[in-house]
Amino acid sequence: MRIKIDVSDGKNVFFTSDLHLYHKNVIKYDGRPFLTNEKPDLDLMHETLLNNWNNTVTEKDVVFNLGDLSFGEFDLTGELINKLNGKIHYIMGNHDDYKIIKSYNRFETINDMVDLTINDKSGKTHFVMCHYPIYSWNRAHYGSIMIHGHCHMSLSNGEFHNNKRIFDVGCNGWGYTPVSYLDILKISNTIDYKLNTHH
Repeated sequence: MRIKIDVSDGKNVFFTSDLHLYHKNVIKYDGRPFLTNEKPDLDLMHETLLNNWNNTVTEKDVVFNLGDLSFGEFDLTGELINKLNGKIHYIMGNHDDYKIIKSYNRFETINDMVDLTINDKSGKTHFVMCHYPIYSWNRAHYGSIMIHGHCHMSLSNGEFHNNKRIFDVGCNGWGYTPVSYLDILKISNTIDYKLNTHH
């Protein structure tokens, strides 16, 4: 799906992924700092995610959530995501069930992949978003930015990301807070993105 967003009205655009709500084991797997008496504390994780989100995202902002929303407790998940600010577009993850994600009636769109163009005072920036990382993506040779989740930051310091405009927006890598396209763009502008692929 192709989406175009004009931010001239002052809205911002954010990305996040892999919230893993109601998944106690992810606290251990990711080394998430949500412990009480050295035991995983889901309430603390959910409170932190909610507060960080709403302290960053306003009602007029747009958020792209790149999958793996929740593990069980689907009614409670629905209650939680209805407290989140912004207009949210959803990109399906490997642990998501389309019928459940759709049943929340919370998301502007639900897709497997999105080509996004953001228009701001600096011009146009193109992003390709998928839950999974892609080595060669649309308009990469023109500086397009690949946004993904799934890997929980495990590839970010390796060869796959090296000198490429690829970003894992898993929440555990960004302080459990949605990251602005402006922050992504600032980092991207320091990367020599020359690729040998042109299709």
